Amino acid sequence: MVPSDFSVFFASSAGVAGALIGLLFVAISVAPAEPTAAQQVEFDIRAGVAFSALTDALTVSLFALIPGIDLGLAALVVAIGGIASCIAFIIVSVRAGELRQRWHKVRLLVLQGLVFAYQLVVAVALIGDDHDGTAIKTLAVLTVVFFLVGIARAWQLIGARDTGLIRLVREVITQRSSHTGSAP
Repeated sequence: MVPSDFSVFFASSAGVAGALIGLLFVAISVAPAEPTAAQQVEFDIRAGVAFSALTDALTVSLFALIPGIDLGLAALVVAIGGIASCIAFIIVSVRAGELRQRWHKVRLLVLQGLVFAYQLVVAVALIGDDHDGTAIKTLAVLTVVFFLVGIARAWQLIGARDTGLIRLVREVITQRSSHTGSAP
């Protein structure tokens, strides 16, 4: 049973998730036509990851609003689905090309799978004690994490350039190592 303290959070999260999923469908529908096979795989994985993250946030939020529902069981089922989707995306990614070229993307999928696995552990704890405020708070934080993952992957989906700090540092290091490696 979800404490009333979380009702506004989960109600707001459900609305946000619904809107973001709608925008994701719009982004997918206006995608460039006739991509290469490799581009299509990349597009499908990005769309799938964004969709699985946002549907997790939506599903957990909606079930949290139903009085008397076992939120732990709902979160467990969604977590299992999320782990399965990450495994499927990893298989598709590996089959689509050399692992060295896709290693960064596979690592992100593994990381997202671990977040789903963490949700699974929290869900099991919540099934054992449906009044566990810490587990409910953790599910709320994971909902925010899944929003951020979904938004980030949707950003990549529309072809926007990654301008994050980690990406910029990696580019500088790569440029420096290529310049020092080519010097006589």
